[in-house]
Amino acid sequence: MPLQRSTRRLVLPALVAGFALALVWGGPLPGVRLAHAQTSAPTLHVSMKDFAFMPANPPPIKVGTTVTWTYDESATDPMPNCETLVLSTQCPGHTATASTKGPDGKPLFNSPTLKKAGASYSFTFTKPGTYAYYCVYHGGTSATGKNNPITNMNGTIVVEGEAAAPAPTTSPQTAATATTAATHVLARSTTKGLSDGPGGLANTGGPAVFGWALAPVAAGLTIRLRRGQKF
Repeated sequence: MPLQRSTRRLVLPALVAGFALALVWGGPLPGVRLAHAQTSAPTLHVSMKDFAFMPANPPPIKVGTTVTWTYDESATDPMPNCETLVLSTQCPGHTATASTKGPDGKPLFNSPTLKKAGASYSFTFTKPGTYAYYCVYHGGTSATGKNNPITNMNGTIVVEGEAAAPAPTTSPQTAATATTAATHVLARSTTKGLSDGPGGLANTGGPAVFGWALAPVAAGLTIRLRRGQKF
């Protein structure tokens, strides 16, 4: 049975070559997606609501975290706030102002006055430490020169540790290595099985559809061999 023995030699190389061709020329198999790690900076949201920061004392955050303060007052809120009918004309809004001073002697962070639905201010913390802050209209302490004991709109941000290392991403070098490996598999397959002897299949290249076409052909050959059919 020279033909059957020759066919057996072609089945496995054909499968390997088809898979390699699909990877090299057509990308990954259908339904298979390469995972690319995505990283995003950590964030913390603090609401300015009912003359308070919510949360005023959140759990510690990591270096590199961005804190966003958002004006969330509402006229429909049953609690007194800057949008309450009687108070709205007298309340200028809120700020998030650091008690800690920067190298220039100014607050390390200092939002503009926020008084509009959805108005926000963000600051990214790059160093560990404990950062007290307040609203210049409704908070502060005697040390800051501002003090409103009635509303006491103050908060604290605790920053710990170093920034977390970003998750690895798929680099061009890694992708090139994978492509090279697939090419080597194809080269070995064609040298060992696809072109050894009369009737062997030549490595003519071509699009990914050629690689996929080899798989069903090889599967059909295998089934017929198992059934003892002749060619």
